[in-house]
Formats: sequence, structure tokens, C-alpha cells
Amino acid sequence: MGSKWVLVLVIFIFVSLQGCLSQTSGCWEEERVALLQLKHFFNRPNSLRDWVELGDCCQWEAVTCNGSTGRVISLFLQDTRDRELRESYLNASLFSAFGQLMALNLSRNSIAGFVENKGSDKLLRLSNLENLDLSYNRFNNNIFSSLGALSSLKELYLNDNGLKGVVNVSGLDSLYNLESLHMGNNEIGKLIFPKGLRALKYLYLENVGIHDASSLVSIPSLATLDLSYNNFSEMTTTQEYLHNFTFIEQLRLDGSSLHISLLQSIVVVTSPRELWMQNCQSQWRLRFSRVLE
Repeated sequence: MGSKWVLVLVIFIFVSLQGCLSQTSGCWEEERVALLQLKHFFNRPNSLRDWVELGDCCQWEAVTCNGSTGRVISLFLQDTRDRELRESYLNASLFSAFGQLMALNLSRNSIAGFVENKGSDKLLRLSNLENLDLSYNRFNNNIFSSLGALSSLKELYLNDNGLKGVVNVSGLDSLYNLESLHMGNNEIGKLIFPKGLRALKYLYLENVGIHDASSLVSIPSLATLDLSYNNFSEMTTTQEYLHNFTFIEQLRLDGSSLHISLLQSIVVVTSPRELWMQNCQSQWRLRFSRVLE
């Protein structure tokens, strides 16, 4: 009887180990099924060709998995939607299976927004997502309300989209970990920033046509501010306004136009460690050199 119990125990251990190995040696079935559903949207010819019914999805193109758990941690789906199709809306619930996802690149896919699912269009409630690239799409000012549940997000790319006019970013108010925000190459006239972005260090607003940057004073944590290729020639400011930017280390004004009095105030009050002004007219450079004297 003793030898039989030993045999039963050995078989039990073997079966248990097989189960563990099968869970960690390849992708999870739930995530594999979700990827195959996503392929119907990201349907550019000759892309994602190895996304087929059989096989380990951790070995598929554009997919990165955790080597220990087999969970999907990165999806690089940039430029994978058929270019002949018009702007489309993506069902955010298709990403709900990826609970350990840390990086998601959806750039260059003509996405105009996210379809509501069961009363919510929050982009996936992915609690571990740290990097999200939505650049070169067709999102409008409503996109911010879809991103408020991404509590771990650190980097967000919204440059080259359809943001226009008065852009209210208050939908990001709960993103306490957000450090870097890219919104360049949009048509933004005025920005309304929430006070919840306490960790924001890097803000990129190049070539957005902004004429009112007063709300930026609510982000005292900024270390790098890129305002390149904007026209500030009609903008004036005060010492009190600029004192909120005394911690900025890098300020980029490449190709921008602004009044000399505003430039003088920026240099004297903020004293950034790095001030970039490439592609400016020679006369403007000369006037700036006098400010520094």
C-alpha cells in the first residue's frame, strides 16, 4: 500500500508541475483570444501575419510577454490598420484581458475615439499601463475623459491629432503618476490644466498655435517645457505669473515669436538652465543677446 501512495503522490506532483509549466511557458489563452479579436481592427495587409489560431502568442509580432508569467506586457500596434479605411472607433473593452499590460502603442491608425462598452468608454481600466502612444491619430478634445482610469500612466503621447481650440485636460486629473505629456502639432488655442498632475515634469506643446498659456502655472513640478514654433508676439505676462516657473530646467522656444519684454521677463525670472532658441531670425537673436548682457 505504501508504494501505491508514493506512486499516486509522484503522479500528482507531475501533473501539478505540468500545469504550472503550461501556464508560464506560453501566453495565456484569454489573452491569445483577445489578440485575435483585435486583429479584426488592426487589419493592414501583410501586418500581424503570425497572429493565427495556433501557436504561442508571446512569439507573435508586436507582442512582448513577461518571461516568468507569460502575461502580455507590451503591444506595439502602430501603423497596423488598413490605410484605405477611414477614421474608426476602437472598442476599448478588447483590451480588458491584458491586466499586466505596461506599454501600448496605437499610433498611426486613424483612430477617432473609443466605442462605449457597457456604459463606459474608459480606455481599458489597465491599472499597470505606464506608457500609452496615441499619436498621429484623429482624436479630438473628448479623448481625455477616456483616459482617466489609467492610474499608473507615466507617459502619454497625443501629438499630431485633432485637438482644437480650448482644450480642457481635466479628464487627466486622476493621473497622479503622469510625468510626460506630448501634445505638439495640434491646433490648441488655450489649455485648461487640472491641479492633479502633481508629477508632470515634461510637457511638449510645440507648434500648437497656443496664445494663452496662463493655466500652465498650475503645474509647478515642470522641469522641461517645449513651446517651440508658437507665436507669442501678442502675449504679455507679469512677474507674478512667471514666478511659478522658477523650477524649469529646460525651456524650448525654437522658432517661436514673442515680444522682447516677455522674453526679458522669462530670462530674468525663470533663469532656466537650458534655453533653446534655434531657427530664430538674426534680428531676434541680436535683441536676445542684449537681454543677457
